[in-house]
Amino acid sequence: MNGEDEPGVRPGPPTMSRRTALGLGAAVLAGATLGLDPVPASARAAAGTTSAIDGLRPAINPREAWGADLPVVGPILAEEDVRFLLVHHTASANDYGPDEVVGQIRDFYAFHTGPEKGWPDVAYNFFVDRFGGIWEARAGSLAGPVRGDATGGSQGHALLCSLIGDHSQVPPSDAARDSLAQLLAWLGEWHGIDTEPGATVSFVSRGSNRWPEGSAVTAATISGHRDMSQTSCPGDFAYDLLAVDLPRAVTDLRLEARASLASTTTAAPTTAVPATVASTTTAPTTGPQPSAAEDAAAGESGAGSGVDRLNVAVGGLAALGAAGLAAAALRNRGRARG
Repeated sequence: MNGEDEPGVRPGPPTMSRRTALGLGAAVLAGATLGLDPVPASARAAAGTTSAIDGLRPAINPREAWGADLPVVGPILAEEDVRFLLVHHTASANDYGPDEVVGQIRDFYAFHTGPEKGWPDVAYNFFVDRFGGIWEARAGSLAGPVRGDATGGSQGHALLCSLIGDHSQVPPSDAARDSLAQLLAWLGEWHGIDTEPGATVSFVSRGSNRWPEGSAVTAATISGHRDMSQTSCPGDFAYDLLAVDLPRAVTDLRLEARASLASTTTAAPTTAVPATVASTTTAPTTGPQPSAAEDAAAGESGAGSGVDRLNVAVGGLAALGAAGLAAAALRNRGRARG
């Protein structure tokens, strides 16, 4: 298959029951709250605050792992205004083995940079394979946000994450769902995007066959390609996860990471007991302070305005293991759909 879904009739959003909300902790730590606000990491760093970006970053295979000998064939532009995250699928075979992933990505590159598409590199920013592997796709995506391409045109303002497979036929695997949630959690934290279920963002389209250039668009902050172009991508089985289950899993991962960071940075310093020798007493010494997580790298873009702040209590989050609960919920959802 070609690695980019073909245009099709856009089905309506599938009916989806909201799953039971996860418990996020009963105790409040010193009255503190945790907010997933739309402030970009660079602004938080400038204000002297810490972030959970480093702790959220999953293992990602760099572009060199699949295409060190495959050059970029045209200009790649920076995406200076990341507003939301866009999920695709490649509409390719689902029965590939782990040793065939690299070959598939190379085939996508050949099609995307060939005469039919004419793009400068593979279309997406990241791939997720069915074994849970995450791959940098378009060159530069690990260093900072770059613009992607898509069938039907690109409305802009998004980072593109594509599942390798055809999810009009089967649900994403458990491993793929878990890795996609981890990837989106990291990107959401990096770019200050509100990923709660129901969160939306507004922007002016740069042009697609669904939203012509200049159109005012309001979209979910985790959307599917079909929301932006006339296509069936990312397939009904993947699209079904985007309304509630995937955003909740993504947000739970971010909350857990922030709670872990808060528990580390707010720990009380330890003070050594003064030592006494005869009648001479040494001055007490203060032990080393716990180190804060490193702030995010520079060069990140802010999210759009109008995203509601989310405040969630810190206490008890780490003990609940929100990431495990979120992953289990996604797996249960997939089995029910299958």
